[in-house]
Amino acid sequence: MDQLLISPKALAVALGLAEQTIYNRHSTGGNLPPCIKLGRLLRFRPSDVEAWLARQLSSSGQQPVAAGAQAVKRDGRSTKAEQLAAPHSL
Repeated sequence: MDQLLISPKALAVALGLAEQTIYNRHSTGGNLPPCIKLGRLLRFRPSDVEAWLARQLSSSGQQPVAAGAQAVKRDGRSTKAEQLAAPHSL
């Protein structure tokens, strides 16, 4: 066995999610890579995780954000940073 299996905790760290989110998605049939049940334990194959991530990126059409890219202006109150950067009119 040349590749180790990934635990839900390690997958959560890699995806930037809470570990409980992995378990919740598994129990509700949410969007996760295919998993293996070893008794009560969930484990993920690294190759399945990589393939799943590639599908997620290609289906969402996301491109990496370039440094210095302008954010889209949103509706609502401005952020504290925007308020501080705005010129003050007296």
